[in-house]
Amino acid sequence: MVRDKSNPVHALEPWRDGLTPMSQQARDMRRRRTDEGQTLVLVALGMVALLGFVGLAFDLGNLRLQKRQLQLITDAAALAGAQELTYCTSSACSAMTTAAQNALTENGVTGNTLVTQCSSGTGSFTLTLNNPPCALGTSNPHNGDRRYVEVVVQRSFPTYFARVFGINSQTISARAEATLPGGSSCVFALDTSGTAINLAFGNFTSQCGVVDESKSKGFFLWGYAFSCLAGTFDAPYIGVVGSSLFWCNTGGGASPRNGIAVPNPADPLAYMQSAMASAAPSPSSCGSTPSSPYTGHNGAITITGTATLNQGTYCGGITIRSGARVTFNPGIYTLTSKGSSGGLSIDPAANVTGNGVAFYNYGPSGDIDIEPLSMAANSVTLTAPTSGAFSGILFFQDPGNTTAAKIVGASNWNTKLTGGYYFPNANITFALDYLVDYDIIVAQDITLGFSFQSIPINSNFYNNYSSLVNGTPIKSNVATLSE
Repeated sequence: MVRDKSNPVHALEPWRDGLTPMSQQARDMRRRRTDEGQTLVLVALGMVALLGFVGLAFDLGNLRLQKRQLQLITDAAALAGAQELTYCTSSACSAMTTAAQNALTENGVTGNTLVTQCSSGTGSFTLTLNNPPCALGTSNPHNGDRRYVEVVVQRSFPTYFARVFGINSQTISARAEATLPGGSSCVFALDTSGTAINLAFGNFTSQCGVVDESKSKGFFLWGYAFSCLAGTFDAPYIGVVGSSLFWCNTGGGASPRNGIAVPNPADPLAYMQSAMASAAPSPSSCGSTPSSPYTGHNGAITITGTATLNQGTYCGGITIRSGARVTFNPGIYTLTSKGSSGGLSIDPAANVTGNGVAFYNYGPSGDIDIEPLSMAANSVTLTAPTSGAFSGILFFQDPGNTTAAKIVGASNWNTKLTGGYYFPNANITFALDYLVDYDIIVAQDITLGFSFQSIPINSNFYNNYSSLVNGTPIKSNVATLSE
């Protein structure tokens, strides 16, 4: 039967083409199901991508957290290593490496591989300790400077969601530098009783602090730990364990601060004793050079003319008379006593030079007596080594030698001594007013100032340690981070 499409009745009868209202609805439903299936696939794929990004964000966040924690323990290791700087005479010594490793252990991190001086390390956890720093090369201003300890820690951390992309772990590194800053004081009197520091004549001016460790409280005019009755005592810090009798002008500096705690360590140069004794020529090996140039001597030397001396052991000491012209070549001079002779004595009107020299006054007796005070031609110039065990130390008296020392000079008489004076169990009378880079005194008792022909000689102290490879030998007892 042929439907007449012009017939309105036929036009309203779609079933005549085999299509019914129900079959059209089914087609629409199938179309909707297809669209819904495609949407579900897209949503599923989107969820996978979203979860991937969330997982990566979690891994990145975790690694950032681990990086922060790794930096903290690296800082701790560098500080611990730097704390041992005063006890290490060689690069990255065992005390330094042990301290750094212990710092990691105390922070709950164990099992590291230790390497030093930028060596190659293997393993998932490596601690590299460098003294001096070397990891950054010449771009680091502290490269090659033994005053700094550098620690680099590398550690591998597992990933979680990143494993989907084949990344099972990530290595993170952290770096830190630390140092022991120079102590702010340069004069230490170690005696724990009686008057340990006394300004006897003239004035005292210092760019660094003064520490008096005597516990004495004193009574009336006697027995105070620190005594200054006339003149000017100008220092940025005056610390006294006991009490002070202070009638001097401060000259713009600080007044004595009584009742301070005993410094720790009490002797700020005690850590150097072993290294200096080991570096000096042996006291038991007397040199045998009979004449100039000397490389040691077995018996007292008295020099009245021109002479050159080289480092060595001088058993019987050295005496330089008026009019003598003496050159000390760079090195360390061990002075031992023999009979009634020993030490080093420089008379007035002598001419003495020595650059990069240190005198180890072993003793067991014999003093250091430098008094080149004369209106006649006179010049004494001695400068301490700038590196090595005696860096910054001009005179080191063995703790077993208790003989008092006298070091007196003035710019008027061309006396220029640059270095430290270490007399841990002996008293020292000290008066030098010449402008030098730095002065350091650590002694049992210290008398400052001197009077020559009724002329008072002042004492001036300076603190420019830039010429010393390791800075001032007197270190702070607290390490600080430098990078």
